[in-house]
Amino acid sequence: MNANMDTKRRFELLSVLFASILAIADSQAPALTPFPAQFWGDWYSIDQGVELHTFINKDQLKNEKIADSECVGVKIFNDTIDAQGNFDGRILVHNKVTQCYQCFEMYHRTVNILQYKQTTCITQRPGTSISLDSICISITLNSDILTMFRVTLQTVNCKTTWEGTFHFTYEVDFGGGGICNSPGSSVVACQEPGSVYVDNQVFNMYFGKCVDVTTSVNLKIRFQCMGTWTDPNGNIFSGLTDIGRDQYRERFRCMLTRNDQQYADNSRYYALSRWAECSTLKSPYDGPYRLRMWPAYIGSLGVAVYGTQLVTPSCNFPRNFTGTWFTTAEFDSDVIINATHIYFKTKLDMYTFRESVFACQQNRDSRYLVTAVTIGRCEVDYVCFDFMPRHHSIIRWRMSKPYRLSSWEMSIPNYMERKFRQACTWSSFTLNRDDTNWKYYTFILNPPAPVPCPIGGRYNFTQIGLPEEKYVTRVRGITERPRHMIDCHQYVSEFKSCDDNPKKILVDAEYCATLDHTGKPIGEYEIADRELNCVGYWLEDMKSYMITYDMEDAVSAFRCWVYERRDWRDMYLSRAIRAACNPLQTAYSKDASEGASLALVLKESERLWDSCPQRYDTGANPYLKEMLIYVLDDAVSLSSCAWKLAPLLYFLLRLMI
Repeated sequence: MNANMDTKRRFELLSVLFASILAIADSQAPALTPFPAQFWGDWYSIDQGVELHTFINKDQLKNEKIADSECVGVKIFNDTIDAQGNFDGRILVHNKVTQCYQCFEMYHRTVNILQYKQTTCITQRPGTSISLDSICISITLNSDILTMFRVTLQTVNCKTTWEGTFHFTYEVDFGGGGICNSPGSSVVACQEPGSVYVDNQVFNMYFGKCVDVTTSVNLKIRFQCMGTWTDPNGNIFSGLTDIGRDQYRERFRCMLTRNDQQYADNSRYYALSRWAECSTLKSPYDGPYRLRMWPAYIGSLGVAVYGTQLVTPSCNFPRNFTGTWFTTAEFDSDVIINATHIYFKTKLDMYTFRESVFACQQNRDSRYLVTAVTIGRCEVDYVCFDFMPRHHSIIRWRMSKPYRLSSWEMSIPNYMERKFRQACTWSSFTLNRDDTNWKYYTFILNPPAPVPCPIGGRYNFTQIGLPEEKYVTRVRGITERPRHMIDCHQYVSEFKSCDDNPKKILVDAEYCATLDHTGKPIGEYEIADRELNCVGYWLEDMKSYMITYDMEDAVSAFRCWVYERRDWRDMYLSRAIRAACNPLQTAYSKDASEGASLALVLKESERLWDSCPQRYDTGANPYLKEMLIYVLDDAVSLSSCAWKLAPLLYFLLRLMI
């Protein structure tokens, strides 16, 4: 009886001791925590060559390596929380099958992409406690990072990944071969703004075959966008889904590029993975597929896309418009015009530029309806050019507001006539309703064909403006005044355009005016500081404008001038800051508030042997032929007839001299 009592007593003591041990163990194990909702979903990844199908919900994480697990710890990186509440963080997972703990450092890249680093699964030792920090301490910056792709995709707009049309060359890192540059290789990612259809979520990639590259193929891939993100090193990654593939290993792709690529031809390099992993992409120049892309014109892709039929030209520009032009409408642009197209190339910075193509569609009188397309973009706009007839090396023009062609308008048989009436109405040229004045821009032939200057003669001038804007002596040599052994008693300023070359204006800030006993200048080293070639002139808004060309001008080779004749001997000129004159600028303007950089006051000073008679043209009719002879009409007496012949006789005498 006593023995039974002792055995029962011992059993009770052991039960209490075992319960105490369990209580202590439970107190050292982490408490359960739900998995963050940002990481829920069905995911696919490749870990050391093993394909994993991972499922995460509120209570568990499981895949081929982890049969069942629970979350026992979460740590959020507060500085990574975005506006949608997505964040990066660490998760401590308890494997229920192997009874070990594993840390995952999760990076929420997009709604369809998760990246993570992981530790090995660590078993808890008796008498030790488990914490998130103690397990995750082995994760470092150099730990391998793996990528999980969401199997059940959430729709993402492709604008952050691709937008526009591109041509590309490609090279693969297996099978030999080389770089394939096929005209058929292109990317078409044309998304309609605000569209609710699939065109905002997918893009087409066309691989063209090259005869001399064995690894090239004829292939069309329709990709669905999974989102884009940037890592701390500035690498821009994008997740892609090949809709035509069934195997997840081939279905998901990763692409890499950078924004700091600076090439003069507007190209950019990309690296594309072969399988569903991003770790093989090291840089835009190192990957299984290496691509180099350029923005492409929608009319030159060689594939049928929306807008191709709209940009086919159907009319011609005036024949004398053909050439290369400089435009005052944009800061740094070159313009090329042929019979059917106008091509703009605008420099945005040292390494990038924007190209635009205008194709002639319809014209009436001076108005031309054109389609406007920016190279590399999908949008097709209709704008109207209003051209003045060309004079000299100048074309003056205005541009209307852009208009889109809707799908219901295309169904109308005469939609082009309707679009012409809309874009080419005179009110369309008023871009600002508060400024209804007609404003013409100018195309300047580049390089220009000089014309006789509207201002002729020899003048002394006075400069009004900032010191750095004034004309100064430019001496070609090492001495300040290379006029040795010449006794010059008088230095003056000189502004002249003479009969020996009426298409040039010579400007000399310091000219030796001393004459010898025959009345001829004694200077043998006199070289003008500036040679201005007259490009064209005209009268607009009761102001006379002149364009000059000086290839040695450090600010702008082309300069616009406003000029005015005050009386028979005096003239006023105002030089603009660049090639375009401000509407507020007058012949008396001298500072930047009115768009001027310098004002000149001219005083006629022709000498006996200068052979530099005065001439002046307001530009009221710039279409007149050069070197006209003016004869006075309505002579009422014999003496008047003599005056009628005076200009002709003077001109003939000059030719004889």
